[in-house]
Amino acid sequence: MSMWEIGVLVFVSLGSAWGAWHVRGWWERVRRHWRRRRRPRRTRRARKRTQRRSVFKMSPKEFEQVCAQLMEAWGYRTEVVGGSGDGGVDIRGWKDGRYVIAQCKRYKRSVPASLVREFYGVMVREKADKGFFFTTGRVSEALHREAAEFTRNGYPIAIVDGEELDAYLQANELPSPWKRKPHVS
Repeated sequence: MSMWEIGVLVFVSLGSAWGAWHVRGWWERVRRHWRRRRRPRRTRRARKRTQRRSVFKMSPKEFEQVCAQLMEAWGYRTEVVGGSGDGGVDIRGWKDGRYVIAQCKRYKRSVPASLVREFYGVMVREKADKGFFFTTGRVSEALHREAAEFTRNGYPIAIVDGEELDAYLQANELPSPWKRKPHVS
């Protein structure tokens, strides 16, 4: 065998190994792509996430209406203010001569403490007897402690997070925005 033939043989075998290596990489990328596209099993957490997302399909005005309905179920006479320039008050309510205000925030994650502090300032400015802070997100224990401190200062703030809001809506037999509408065929 001549040097030329040996060179060609080495070149072809190295080329084949290189080609096989790249085809393998390409095939792995295709498999990963299709594995990602396959629908994951629906766990309880995934169902809850999907249900919670339906709240974000509502407009802020619709979410404020849902919160106002809940306050009406609790016996408050309500007025939805909402919108830009509302001064931090989304809902005004009255019950037994007491004036309450509510702030409605749609959050996917935990609520920043600055929002509750701002709401406290709005309560002081509005001279409200009580405040409701409705949110779809999670609220930390530290934030609950801070709200308890505001309550001790004479401005009670009731923080209603996503899970509590859903439970209150179900308890008062109001349509929950997290529940899917039944499919009618």
